[in-house]
Amino acid sequence: MHLLAFAVLCAPARAADVFVMLALDTITKSGGLKDSTRLKSQLEQLKSGKVDGVMTDVWWGITEPSSKTYKFDGYKQLVGMCKDIGLKVQIVTSFHSCGGNVGDACSIPLPEFVNNQSDIWYKDRHGHEDKEYISLFADNVQIQGRTPLQMYGDWFAAFADAFSGDIGSVIVEMQIGMGPAGELRYPAYQLSKWQFCGVGAFQAY
Repeated sequence: MHLLAFAVLCAPARAADVFVMLALDTITKSGGLKDSTRLKSQLEQLKSGKVDGVMTDVWWGITEPSSKTYKFDGYKQLVGMCKDIGLKVQIVTSFHSCGGNVGDACSIPLPEFVNNQSDIWYKDRHGHEDKEYISLFADNVQIQGRTPLQMYGDWFAAFADAFSGDIGSVIVEMQIGMGPAGELRYPAYQLSKWQFCGVGAFQAY
C-alpha cells in the first residue's frame, strides 16, 4: 500500500496545455483577417515556442451581418492557418459587443438588425440601456421573427456546418459567452458613465 502511494506521488505530472489569446480584432469588421502575413509569422513563433494553440473570440456582430446570413470566411482562414502550422484552436462564442469594457481595444457592435431593436436591453433604475448583450429577460421576445434563443441556435448550427471538418481535431474547445464581456452577470458599469473600478450600478431592469 505504501509502495503504491509512493509510486502515485512520484508519477510525473501531466503537463497543462498552453493556449495564447489572439487580439480581439484579429478578424476585421468586414470578416477578413486583419493582417494575414503578420498573423502567420506570430503563429509560427508560438509553435516554435512549444505553445499548444490559440484562443480567439468569434464575434456575433461580424459573423451574422444580416439576419440568417452567416460569414465565417476570416475565421475559416484562421483555423486553416493554425491547422497547417500545427496549432489547436479554442473558440469563444462572443454574443456581446466589444468596446465598452476595460481592455477593449476595438469596437465591434452586435448585428445591426439586433442593435436597432428597443426594449430588449438591460437597464438601470434611471432607464440607461446597456447594448452590450441582449437581456435574459428578452429570451422569448420576437426580433424579426426569431427569439434570441432561436438566433443563438441558428448561429451554432451555421458554425457547426462551416467547421464540420475541424471540430474535434483543430477546434478542441468552445467556450460560450453568456453576458457582458462574455460573463454570466448583469452589466454594472458603463465606461461612458463610470470609471473602472469605481462604484457602478447594476443594470438589472
